Amino acid sequence: MSNLEEKKTEKQEKNDKVSKFATKLSQLRKERGISQKKAATDLGISQALLSHYEKGIRECGLDFVIRCGEYYGVTTDYLLGVSDSRNGLDVSGLENAVDDEEMSVSTLIQATKYLLNLIPSGADSRALNYIYNYYILCVYRGTITMAKAGILPKEMFKLDFTLGRELASAALAVEDAKFVFIEDKSRTGSDLSEKTALHTVIEKAEEHILNTFILE
Repeated sequence: MSNLEEKKTEKQEKNDKVSKFATKLSQLRKERGISQKKAATDLGISQALLSHYEKGIRECGLDFVIRCGEYYGVTTDYLLGVSDSRNGLDVSGLENAVDDEEMSVSTLIQATKYLLNLIPSGADSRALNYIYNYYILCVYRGTITMAKAGILPKEMFKLDFTLGRELASAALAVEDAKFVFIEDKSRTGSDLSEKTALHTVIEKAEEHILNTFILE
């Protein structure tokens, strides 16, 4: 490859990176539902400059990429298009998990990955804390069940199984009480053009709830 061709290739790769960053930057701002003016103010630059960054007209420095990652709660790799994971989570090795006739492990994995990647895009810190705490407590209760069934080693836990589950349930009840303080910003319609694993999990959960509590 000649020097001219190498330079063209390098230039194209650079343009691709700028384009990916611009797309992610604009997408994250719109997901949070904030104006370009507010985002620019929060990030310490002018609205005009942010507009240039979001359109890919200008290239920013690494310090700004890091600032954007902290602002939107995502990794710099995600912003630069290096990774599809917003928070660095990599469950690709679990995606081939074997399913059985009654439950789809891969669906749960995909839904979890989608949810965890989506969480940092939220703008309400109280909602984010609620989701995070609720999620880890639910996972903790699940691990207790797995340990009791002999799937996980008991040595992983400091608390007795029964005590740990009861305390986790109590902590979940406290989180439930905080739910009322989350501002309702729900919207109708969907931004998802195709059905995801998260759709499937929601459908299965609602089906389970209805079958459990609603008697014919």
